[in-house]
Amino acid sequence: MNLVQSLKSTTQKTLSEWTQKIRDAIQTKQEERINYQTMKEQLLPQLIEAHEKGVSSRELERITGINHTTIARWIREGKKAKEKENVESSPK
Repeated sequence: MNLVQSLKSTTQKTLSEWTQKIRDAIQTKQEERINYQTMKEQLLPQLIEAHEKGVSSRELERITGINHTTIARWIREGKKAKEKENVESSPK
């Protein structure tokens, strides 16, 4: 095997390895996104309820380990969605 063939083979192998690593990273990111969404859907009702009872987003952060700004955003989004749902379902 000459030098050119050896380099070509090595390059193809390296590219194949990189391609697989990229595919694996994309798959992992997609799984993380699904897990994040599932966690949000499961926690949101309790977070909204606790917040309405006066528990701060910082206290919820200490309890859940989720950043308080994320919790505040989730609560805000959840309340907006709930209001929108109520407006759409109310009789006209």
